[in-house]
Amino acid sequence: MLHIQTWLGGLAMLAVFYRNVPALRALKRGQFQPNFATYMIWALISLIEAVIILANRGGFGATSMVLSVVFFSYFGVMGLKYAKEQPTNRRFIMAMLGAVVVPLLLTLIHGLTQGELLFILAIVEALAIIPTIQKIKRAPYSESLSCYVWNDISMLLSLLAIHAISFETVFVPLIWVLIMSGCIIYMLVLRSRAPKRQKCAVLD
Repeated sequence: MLHIQTWLGGLAMLAVFYRNVPALRALKRGQFQPNFATYMIWALISLIEAVIILANRGGFGATSMVLSVVFFSYFGVMGLKYAKEQPTNRRFIMAMLGAVVVPLLLTLIHGLTQGELLFILAIVEALAIIPTIQKIKRAPYSESLSCYVWNDISMLLSLLAIHAISFETVFVPLIWVLIMSGCIIYMLVLRSRAPKRQKCAVLD
């Protein structure tokens, strides 16, 4: 069983890498300008999730989150050179950061359980994706469908690669499988109704 989970974890990492290849290419061409603050917050959230999964013997179920930390951190650092060009909603960023750091500190002093922390982080991530959903509604081709598909695959593989099944190990990949699958269906439905193919996303 461990051998199968190892392979599934490796495939999950490959899916995360493949998901980010278009972004890396677009970054090199100057067509992708990541926001430093946003990506660093995502990196922090993914790091917390990965640590909790590993601490609860999730094993290779954490592979997607671990590699995501690497990519998010890289895009965040690369985004520093675009910081002056990008308008930043400081209140939103501080609210997002506070919604991550405060529950984390409460968990460290045993004011919250790890499961409760994961639930709060899921809410924060869900709120963070709302603007993207609104953008998809306005322009169904504005987001890369392949990116969502590979993200969905990576989380599904991570879910199957989990060693010890518990809320702390299953919740994150499961909730992201549901979110990504929902986004994919939403995009496909909107695109099927679009009278004319709009300009595709840079990362498609």
